[in-house]
Amino acid sequence: MVSSGVGYSMIGLWAALMIGLAYFIFRRQDVNDTKEFITAGGRAQVGLTTASFAVTWMWAGDILGVPEYVGFVGVAGIWMYAGPAVLSSFVVMPFALRMRELFPQGLTYSEYFIKRFGKRAHLAVIFVVLYTMILGGVIQLYVGGVVIGGLGGIDPTIVMALLMTVIGIYILLGGLWGSMTTDFVQFVSAIALTLIFAPLLVFTVGGPSVVYQDMVANLGEQSATFLSMANFAPIEDFFLPYALGLGVWGVVSLSTWQRIFAVRRDKTTRFLTVGGIGVFSTIAMYSLIGFVGLAALPEVAPGNIATEALGLLPGWATVVFLLVALMVLGSSTDSYLTAIASLLSRDIYFRQLKPDASDEQQLRVARVASLVFAAIIFAATELALDSVSFIQLLLIGGIGSTALVGPFALSLFWKQTSSAGFVTGVAVSQIITALLLAVSFQVAAIPGVPALKLWEVMIVGHLASTTLTAVTSLVSPDDFDFGEIAQETVATDGGDEL
Repeated sequence: MVSSGVGYSMIGLWAALMIGLAYFIFRRQDVNDTKEFITAGGRAQVGLTTASFAVTWMWAGDILGVPEYVGFVGVAGIWMYAGPAVLSSFVVMPFALRMRELFPQGLTYSEYFIKRFGKRAHLAVIFVVLYTMILGGVIQLYVGGVVIGGLGGIDPTIVMALLMTVIGIYILLGGLWGSMTTDFVQFVSAIALTLIFAPLLVFTVGGPSVVYQDMVANLGEQSATFLSMANFAPIEDFFLPYALGLGVWGVVSLSTWQRIFAVRRDKTTRFLTVGGIGVFSTIAMYSLIGFVGLAALPEVAPGNIATEALGLLPGWATVVFLLVALMVLGSSTDSYLTAIASLLSRDIYFRQLKPDASDEQQLRVARVASLVFAAIIFAATELALDSVSFIQLLLIGGIGSTALVGPFALSLFWKQTSSAGFVTGVAVSQIITALLLAVSFQVAAIPGVPALKLWEVMIVGHLASTTLTAVTSLVSPDDFDFGEIAQETVATDGGDEL
């Protein structure tokens, strides 16, 4: 831990770098229309997009999540955490390729649903995606408050307020261009964090052999289990809910889809593949933080293991780490804000409320939405800090995907999927999972509703949404012509075509 003065200085330096870079982008890229703000004009370079995607998925949660998994599970925590995280980038691939084929002019993937099914389905998607994105932003900011606040000696609430203020400013200036360009800088920082600071922490406490010996000594009879990749005992509590939720989260994440629409169609597979590989590499390195915690801090609870272990770094390293961590934290959070801005501007304001809105009006709404939801995410995170653990928040974070993945897949590949089927599947499954979660987490007691494990709730959600969509569509089918979407253009200025 360093002094609060040093902590504030690092935040100030990061703020100056990111805002300065965003202003440069603002002047160079002419971010003065909705398409530039939301999708970077659909002409982002594959390297920039890949780095942005990778660092978005090397999200801030990994800094806490991976060490906590190791603290609870041991070595097996690496694959229990990394498997679903990497899986998400590959699960989204067939969705992305099919979407770019069917809807090449799209700006946001949720617009596809209004073309495919109409406004009712569009509203159902908006509801799921909006609370999913807010929850994702909360997870990122939660980490910022805990890690930066803990290492910098600053109240977590102050840290979170400063982070959201700075991120809101550079998103306001640069939109997705600003987010992706700062993401590139932050990608380099993330690599530095994983390749330099994690190994440095290991050698600070004596090196790999000392860490291993101390883990064996501290764990005692548990060492054989904790140091085995074949520790399957916690799979129900840690792996399955993560895989069933966040493992398919990329399919419903607007931040992912923004980058899919931003890159050239022929580069989609490449950037998703490279991004997935990058995610696995960083997760493997973050696990070293957990090992150091098990070796040097046996009395520390798994929920605090990351911050306490990082506090063992030399003073100079802690200072540099704070700056690097700020880069990673910013890159994850800004992705959710730009995604929410696109949702509010395009999908709610333009598609639902004012279809004759000018591009200038849409851009204004996108920018205002970024600031408003920065405040909402901050308020929600402040509440979460005092009410739930990070692991609980992380595992619950993917619950929204259970309502949308199956119906979305059916809509892309089965022309008989109907609007009635889609809306029924998404809406009813959300009601079912909400009731099951309320009972399972002892929020409410509902007669006839059983208490299930989290992964069982997610299984029910996936099955309910997919089955209800399919059955209702069989009863009341559509005969949709997929070619209709590809032939259409997207209007942004009261009927002007892109």
